[in-house]
Amino acid sequence: MEDILVPIVLFSVVPVCIWLVSYFNYRKRLTAHETVRHAIDSGQTISPELIEKMSLLVDPIRADLRRGVLFIAFGAAFAVLGMMIGHEEGEAIMPMLGVASFPVFLGLAYLGLWAFGHGRKSA
Repeated sequence: MEDILVPIVLFSVVPVCIWLVSYFNYRKRLTAHETVRHAIDSGQTISPELIEKMSLLVDPIRADLRRGVLFIAFGAAFAVLGMMIGHEEGEAIMPMLGVASFPVFLGLAYLGLWAFGHGRKSA
């Protein structure tokens, strides 16, 4: 039973985490829109400052920076894990570094998007 359960859990963790993040981001945006809709329906005026603060909830430039840093940290964690496993089994270092390279390159791409978007926003 363990031979089947462990791979199923291992490979289902990533999609579940992605779904959870997406779901809670969706709920956050939905709540913000409902708040604005309720304020408009009740006849309140909405200040430009409030609109600007609410736009920061879904700021893609800031999100790129956070994602980039998290992906690089995730890749570094895999690299450290590979080094630790490599002390026990020397053959494990290169495959683990290969696995670690994927999130590192994704993180670098997000940091590049952040730097490009950050430069355009201040111009």
